[in-house]
Amino acid sequence: MWIKEGEKMAENLILCSFLGICSCYDLKLRKIPGWLLYTGILLGTLYWGILKMAGQVSWAALPVSLLPGGVILFYSYITEGKIGIGDGLLVMPAGLMQQWQRCTAEIIGACLLTFFLAAGLLISRKGNRNTRIPFAPFFLAAVVLVWIMEAWIGVPVDK
Repeated sequence: MWIKEGEKMAENLILCSFLGICSCYDLKLRKIPGWLLYTGILLGTLYWGILKMAGQVSWAALPVSLLPGGVILFYSYITEGKIGIGDGLLVMPAGLMQQWQRCTAEIIGACLLTFFLAAGLLISRKGNRNTRIPFAPFFLAAVVLVWIMEAWIGVPVDK
């Protein structure tokens, strides 16, 4: 049991570190460098490989792990770039490192947090429908909130 908790802690720290760096770029430049996104995907793939060698995931879990990020990439295509491609690539390491249920909960949480900010900007007339809002900080906040819910409150998200 303790080892499992240690693995979760390492997974969350690695993911939060990656998302923290991406958030800094997203807040400052409104884009995340490709090399950083691909490094994250590589780290996620390596972590997934470790889980596969430990027998904790099956080959069938790989496409399912990439599904949340793939859906965001699809939305990026549909919205003609209103949702950035980088947002989909940002989610892929989280999908590889966690179960798809948890990753989906984090995406929903990030979208809700983004919605509240956007609503506040619109109501206060400090933004309009073309105001660009960075996604990475909200995804990081959602990952931390899910981590808190699981670790300290005891609510399992991926069951």
